[in-house]
Amino acid sequence: MIAKIIANILFIIMLAIAQISFISGLPGVFADLNLVLVILIFILGFTSFNFAAWWSLGIGFMLEVFFFLPFGAYLVSLSLTIIIANFLLNYFFTNRSLYSFMALVALSTIFYELIINSISLIFFENNKYFFLVDAHFWILTLKQIGLNLLFTVFIYYILHTFGRNLRPVFLIRNKKY
Repeated sequence: MIAKIIANILFIIMLAIAQISFISGLPGVFADLNLVLVILIFILGFTSFNFAAWWSLGIGFMLEVFFFLPFGAYLVSLSLTIIIANFLLNYFFTNRSLYSFMALVALSTIFYELIINSISLIFFENNKYFFLVDAHFWILTLKQIGLNLLFTVFIYYILHTFGRNLRPVFLIRNKKY
């Protein structure tokens, strides 16, 4: 039990380091990839909501330490996004197909961006505009959705190649003679 907790903490730290130092340092539009959100959606899809919620709290805390938004912005936005994604996963996307994960990642990216920008709009005094009417916000969000979807396809096919969770299952009926 303690080994699993330590392993999860180490994976959370590695994911936060990858997002903060590697992804943020990529040139151009590639820096808009939200690796944390894509990984959290896959964790939610293949494990339980409780496990994904703990991961979102851990990752949110790590991002709070290194980024300059008000404290709690990443915790709240990641937690609310996981709650919304869990609702969508349970009631709208009932299977674990590539299309379900792509739709879930796209919708989660939109919700995450809306929540994080709403929090920064509330707490920062230098925001003179409402972000929902800004075309630049929507263009950046669409670019981020595109990058997240490309990475989702990449992760899905890696998991499909090496894992058993995404393999098709054929039920064979025994014939009675």
